[in-house]
Amino acid sequence: MNEEARLDALDELLSTFASVDEGLLISDFDGFCAGLIVCPEMIPPSEWLPVVWGKSQPPEFENDQDMQAALDLIMAHYNDVARALAPPNFELAPVYDHDTRTDETLWEGWAFGFEQAMRLRANTWERIVESGDEEAASSVLMMLELYNIADGKSELTDAQIDELTDKAPNLIPELVFAINRWTKADTKPAPFPSIDAANTPHAPAAGRKVGRNEACPCGSGLKYKRCCGGN
Repeated sequence: MNEEARLDALDELLSTFASVDEGLLISDFDGFCAGLIVCPEMIPPSEWLPVVWGKSQPPEFENDQDMQAALDLIMAHYNDVARALAPPNFELAPVYDHDTRTDETLWEGWAFGFEQAMRLRANTWERIVESGDEEAASSVLMMLELYNIADGKSELTDAQIDELTDKAPNLIPELVFAINRWTKADTKPAPFPSIDAANTPHAPAAGRKVGRNEACPCGSGLKYKRCCGGN
């Protein structure tokens, strides 16, 4: 399956999970993955998967094969983002929505997804702001400001909001790169380790058939048959 076909399949899958104010759509999920990857603290799938499907328990699938296929799609995209932000790549092509009527790039969902990832480790992001690294700190604050604009909560003037709205599609990768540079730095103030699983060049999860007695790929620590494979 090529990249475009995989994105289409993932988009369709996420649409089945999403409901009003719950779950993440494709652009949201892409931003969510970026937020997970550049977060200095590793966040296991067992913690972030419920955000993806918008509920504390995995959705019901007809069989193990369907469940495995869904996990493969989700983890494959997470891994794609991880590889894009790992050396020597350092490249990012955000998945934005597009309004075909106005030909407008809709970045707001991406910013929403990134902020959802930030919520999972709020204290960690606060430490980046307080780290003394001006570029990384200002990038975190700007990312939050973009979320506030997307959520209609910004206190900026209308002119400032319009300016940032126009710049956002190109600005977002620059902000991610700045935060990613801080995260992957060889030296960071305590309590941050220098290397986290989400920030290595290696894919954190492989898309393969999971045996029912193996550890569940969601990271819960349970056997697959007792966790995601229980449906």
